[in-house]
Amino acid sequence: MLLSSIPTPIEHDWRHIENISIFESNESLLAVPNTQNLKQLPIYFDSNVNHAINICVARQSVIQKLQQAADLLPKHLGILVLDAWRSSAVQKALQEKIGDNIKTIYPHLSVDEQQQLLSDFVAPVRADFISPHLTGGSVDITLFNRETNEWLDMGAGFDEPTERSHTHFYEDQPTHPACQNRRLLYSVMNLVGFSNLPTEWWHFDYGNSLWAYYNQKSHAIYGAAHWDVVDHQ
Repeated sequence: MLLSSIPTPIEHDWRHIENISIFESNESLLAVPNTQNLKQLPIYFDSNVNHAINICVARQSVIQKLQQAADLLPKHLGILVLDAWRSSAVQKALQEKIGDNIKTIYPHLSVDEQQQLLSDFVAPVRADFISPHLTGGSVDITLFNRETNEWLDMGAGFDEPTERSHTHFYEDQPTHPACQNRRLLYSVMNLVGFSNLPTEWWHFDYGNSLWAYYNQKSHAIYGAAHWDVVDHQ
């Protein structure tokens, strides 16, 4: 597969994204399956984030497209899903967790600057705002080696709130393994219809308002979704 470079990012503004119309498709949330080249690891549950569930679930079409993307990869690689649908309670917990990380990493920034940086990595938590993960249309993913189960080098840790996490960061370092690995992940996901959040190499969207924003669609097809843990036990 010929890997093209990752384009210079277009900054997102949550105020624009929340104004996009939603024509709800009513697609179901389903558990992400574990196949040979598509697997899940609910990372927030494993790291004891408050209210996180022990499974990755997403809209039906999102899962189908993830499998299509995985099938485009070289045979020794697969896609690992770390998070997908996320409740508002988990979103709030992550805002606090990553906000604390930012305060530790960037103590020299003002409170306003820290909040601006936080908005690059975590969507707002408000009663009148539908965050991308709440729709079941967002997935946080990485690539893994099917023979060793090791994650590929992406050049920045998952949820790392630094510029190294920006998807295009390694484009001026084409010999760095992370440059080619990011290009590969970006390419297969783009080919099957996902958009990428430019500040996070791991975050991809389909069907929600963030996807509509980056694909210049007139509307989104996924609004807020609900996964009832009790019903699925």
